[in-house]
Amino acid sequence: MAVYFSGLAAGMLFSFSTSYTRANAAANYYFWLADLKPTIAETEENRDQGPGDVCSSYALQDVQFSYPLAPDNRVLKGLSLDIQPGEFVAFVGASGCGKSTMISLFERFYDPASGTICVDSTPLTTLNPMLYRQTVTLVQQEPTLFPGSIRENISQGVSSGIVSDESLEEACRAANAWDFISSLPDGLSTACGTNGSQISAGQRQRIAIARALIRKPHVILLDEATSALDTESECVVQAALMEAATDDRITIAVAHRLSTIRKAHRIFVFDGGRITEAGTHEELIAQGGLYFKMCEAQRLDGP
Repeated sequence: MAVYFSGLAAGMLFSFSTSYTRANAAANYYFWLADLKPTIAETEENRDQGPGDVCSSYALQDVQFSYPLAPDNRVLKGLSLDIQPGEFVAFVGASGCGKSTMISLFERFYDPASGTICVDSTPLTTLNPMLYRQTVTLVQQEPTLFPGSIRENISQGVSSGIVSDESLEEACRAANAWDFISSLPDGLSTACGTNGSQISAGQRQRIAIARALIRKPHVILLDEATSALDTESECVVQAALMEAATDDRITIAVAHRLSTIRKAHRIFVFDGGRITEAGTHEELIAQGGLYFKMCEAQRLDGP
């Protein structure tokens, strides 16, 4: 009997051996991350150098970039563009052409290998990254929601995590999310579940947009924000994005679905790390170039 029960206990113990291995790997990864020294960080020189009260324009001049692990592979090859105050601009193109890299540069996760990125005529490399990122917010293709309530998830958009009900409702209405939230039995107190499993994909995306807008950012970055949605949810989220693109806010969207960005003020078409076409949807359709072919491939009508 002693051998039997000992073997049973040992079997139960060894069933968790894979968990021990994953925990050990996770701990080692954490210690490795803690020892890393960021190359883009707050310093004594840039501690008080912020983008100002309003981050209203961008100017890129001959920007070239390659990732640190692949220095010989140029992702951006002499790219120049400008974004004016209050514009809604879109980046489109084939996979690997540099669209998402541009989002990383605007977030200042990386600095360009050469060339300059200026914010209101001030080089981005001279700004305190912490102060700069307080003016910028990102909505990803698959946003992460935490297991708490909708209220807690949206409140995570501000550093303090404390937001008034009036501000929450304002952000939810701007994100076109208030109607479905108020229709839930528990309203803002509704639990999202693990990674938002208790709500639909379109609702998760709108909550993520509300979480971005609660900060009242000067710049919104949208990285494939609607590519994983069905047509009906896409239309609702698209309406929320157009509502968010107000007169005093820059909105930059990366999209494969061209229907989501056809109302953008300007569309930049990327090809091989360069901008080959730029203009409104109607102007690019009239040119009959790469953008026109992309619209034909997606069966998107012209003007």
